[in-house]
Amino acid sequence: MSGINISIIIDKKAKSQKLINNRPGYDMKYVVSYIYNYCGINDYQRYFDDLYETEKRYDTLSVIRPHETLKQWAIRVRVPLQELVSEGKRSVYHVHALFLGFGKGKFVDHDYYRPRIHKANMAICLDCMKLIRIDNVKPTKKFHNARSRYVEIIKPEDLMQKHWNNECDKPKTDFGRARVIQRAFRNYKNRPESLATQAWNAMRNDGTLDNEKLLGLTPRKVKNSQTREQFNQWRTKWIELYKNNPMRRSYIVNRQYKEDYIPDDWIGRKKDQLRYRFQKRLLEIEV
Repeated sequence: MSGINISIIIDKKAKSQKLINNRPGYDMKYVVSYIYNYCGINDYQRYFDDLYETEKRYDTLSVIRPHETLKQWAIRVRVPLQELVSEGKRSVYHVHALFLGFGKGKFVDHDYYRPRIHKANMAICLDCMKLIRIDNVKPTKKFHNARSRYVEIIKPEDLMQKHWNNECDKPKTDFGRARVIQRAFRNYKNRPESLATQAWNAMRNDGTLDNEKLLGLTPRKVKNSQTREQFNQWRTKWIELYKNNPMRRSYIVNRQYKEDYIPDDWIGRKKDQLRYRFQKRLLEIEV
């Protein structure tokens, strides 16, 4: 089952609760009620069976084992977590990250209760699979002019967005996307030269005239070494030879003289010229 987008409805009672309890999917009763009221589902029983099965799989991975460190937990669950995401099975609660928990989930009277949140407030980002810290609030110090002293103020901060901005490889914010683009462009500018570029830069200009070079990206016209009189003599001769072959004779008759033309063996001649120039340069380097 893929994840569904559930809005948070905060009332007067919800304002007194902890911020983390307002995350969609934390209260499965709220999720079920929301689906009944706002989602048109044909087979609710089958839909909820898939929903609970997906949530259980995510919650099972989220639980840390006794005497297991945070890094050990992240290494253990990263592969099965990637398989879940690749299968398109998205959680309602673990939408953007797999939140660390402890204990066991309960299924009582068709009501599902997920494991408790671990005090470490750690999670694994579902986009980059990195271990990150997710806090509800972060204490900051601010100067108070009235009393002329520092006071500690609790300021809410979205650390998931901070992760997307500064660390995630697949950010969902404009700032994070700009960071990824800048890093890719920096790597592109600082990339080492390829062997072909190094070899080409090592080639010296051997004084070949522009009209005689065949090193363009596209086939280049060359000057016809045959004069018009020589061409007419050649055509007259072959027309006489193929007078009993109408198809071949017609081909010779339709040939027109061109002062500049693209040779049929342009690719072969270009390869030969490059090969000659490389061999000549290699001999100069070896000497």
